[in-house]
Amino acid sequence: MTSAGPSGGSVTELASRLYDACLNNFSTDHNFSQQELLSLDIIPKNDLPLLLQCTQSLVDQKLFRLLQKNDRLAWKIIPREDAEKLQNLSPDESLVYNVIHSTGRSGIWVRAIQMRTNLHKSILDRCLKALEGKNYIKSVHNVKFPSRKMYMLAGLAPSEDVTGGAWFTDGVLDENFIGVVSGFIEFTVARKSWFEVPAADKSRTKRLKTADGSAALKKESGSASKEKEYLPYPAGYTGYPTIAALTAAVNQSGITPVRLGEESVTQLLEMLCYDNKLVALNNGEVYKSIKNPEQVKARQARKPETEDPSAADDRLVSNGMTEVPCGHCPVFNLCVPGGAVSPETCEYFETWIHEKGPLSF
Repeated sequence: MTSAGPSGGSVTELASRLYDACLNNFSTDHNFSQQELLSLDIIPKNDLPLLLQCTQSLVDQKLFRLLQKNDRLAWKIIPREDAEKLQNLSPDESLVYNVIHSTGRSGIWVRAIQMRTNLHKSILDRCLKALEGKNYIKSVHNVKFPSRKMYMLAGLAPSEDVTGGAWFTDGVLDENFIGVVSGFIEFTVARKSWFEVPAADKSRTKRLKTADGSAALKKESGSASKEKEYLPYPAGYTGYPTIAALTAAVNQSGITPVRLGEESVTQLLEMLCYDNKLVALNNGEVYKSIKNPEQVKARQARKPETEDPSAADDRLVSNGMTEVPCGHCPVFNLCVPGGAVSPETCEYFETWIHEKGPLSF
């Protein structure tokens, strides 16, 4: 394809200019239509057959990827470094690479690759092994489907749907990490939800019986009391923490090795609300704690085995339907039959059933 165009040089030269114009005017994620390519004023006289020759040249050079968008042709830029990779691949390897590339950070199941490429299993296995050996792709573990072998591009980080987010470590739910972060959040909210009574204001009187049987008043100083006193803030108080403020506090605390996003912190806030430890105000814009900081600290200091399982002070209601473990599970959306988190392997159901007994309706 080196024939001269009507007024602008060979197809190869026009294709190169068209590629550079696309890079300079659009992002690499943009899908180009014929009209958008013609509007770049690279193709003389908007010659459509010449445009198609140029785009085919770029597709052959692995610089364009041909797509079909709304039953019409479209093209997508391939960066030069990626194009160099594709130029060194066999047709079968290139086909497999393009299928994996199309799934982005979600990855794709090996059986789905076979269905989309229609390659024999032995050929597909050889292509996957070759692509992995060149460090073009990598296998990933999907917490929703742990038994499935998944692949994605080597340079991409898996999405939270694949890894399970911050609450999973190597595909396993990290309960200790969840407990540490949720405890920090509850204590932080408690400090913003209760007013500590100054020591000077803690003085109070105590009624005493004297030797002659009459009553006398003794003034007690609050400073002698070891327990701090707290009062709730009045209506209209605007200092309750927001999700953004709590996310920043968690990330600045040093208790988490990874930076958490607001979505992850929101999951813990919802769990704490279901546990009747926090209350969401203003449709979830801010949060208030049920207990004051001293009470929160005292409860967190107790070992779980020493707590009375029959205590109901932290329960929302005594209704089994609202206390079922699913109701306050922070990874409820990841729970699927056969997955790393699944109903049949949930360790909390048996404990809950023994504690609550049969449900009555």
